Amino acid sequence: MPKRLMIVLCVAALAVAACHSSSSTTPTPSFSPGSPAPNPSITAAHVLVTINGAPKSKVPVQESTPKSTSSPRPGKPFETLATNHNGKVKFTDLKPAKTYCWVAILPTGKSFECADWEVWQSTLITLGT
Repeated sequence: MPKRLMIVLCVAALAVAACHSSSSTTPTPSFSPGSPAPNPSITAAHVLVTINGAPKSKVPVQESTPKSTSSPRPGKPFETLATNHNGKVKFTDLKPAKTYCWVAILPTGKSFECADWEVWQSTLITLGT
């Protein structure tokens, strides 16, 4: 009986492998290339703050530019806004070619991200835990 079971399992494994094989040798790109230059009409960044994966309201988020471009760390904040009931906040009047940093002041510490225009113009900045 164990030999029969082994043979059945081998045949089943081969069948599954044959079903999942692809005859295409050309890989499909998993993303589309971004814009080669900043979009001057996008001047806002959207930030989401979560705690244990859940959106958190009324969390202060500071905005700054990096202290240094060689090692982006938040600089002196020039604007602080609180997240809305969905845990999101929108920062406006950003200069399209600049790098910005956002720091969420959480009950257990701080969470930050610095991002250049390629990131903040196209994705949601997520901070927190």
